[in-house]
Amino acid sequence: MEEVKNLEEIEVERFSAFDRFVHWLTAIPFVYLFLSGLGMYSPKFAWLLPFLGGREFSAWLHKWAGVVFAVGVFLMFLRWAKDFVLDSDDIRWLSSVKHYIKGEEEKLPEVGKYNAGQKIFGWMVFLGGALFLVTGIVMWFPESFPANIVRLSILLHDVAFILVGAGFIVHVYMGTVGVPGSLSSIITGKVSALWAMHHHPKWFRQIMRRQ
Repeated sequence: MEEVKNLEEIEVERFSAFDRFVHWLTAIPFVYLFLSGLGMYSPKFAWLLPFLGGREFSAWLHKWAGVVFAVGVFLMFLRWAKDFVLDSDDIRWLSSVKHYIKGEEEKLPEVGKYNAGQKIFGWMVFLGGALFLVTGIVMWFPESFPANIVRLSILLHDVAFILVGAGFIVHVYMGTVGVPGSLSSIITGKVSALWAMHHHPKWFRQIMRRQ
């Protein structure tokens, strides 16, 4: 019990200041993009637009928020793409993901700094961000492209919105309610050694060896 208490008191760095800057540079504009996109996409959510500056302002800011988001995604790719490569343990983890959903992480293969779900969401953001950028440019300047390219871009933009938006909702849930301590780690950059040992045991052993 004393060892567990000691681990609770020890803090380790999970995210550097640059990591946190890049995360929020991407996350904050995406929240606006998600809400404004939802309001413009479906009449059922049009009530969101007055809170976001109105339809005309939201349509204008949506484009520029997309530019900031694209820059953030590019920096995220440079920073994390190598860490998000799936390995054999990740495939085993995915085949037993029901245990993760039930909170039975002890029944899963041990994971490093990121689990397979986090890696997959990372690639969804990378690929979705690229698709948002390309289709968004076409939609921003529709007169510069053939009509069929514009129509296809609108369709692909909507599909990317649905897929990445769904992943975003899951990401927010797991980062708050699902795995308490995750949100504070991307704010302060720190987690307790006990949290690291419980949720990311392979990464925990790596950082403990460096102490």
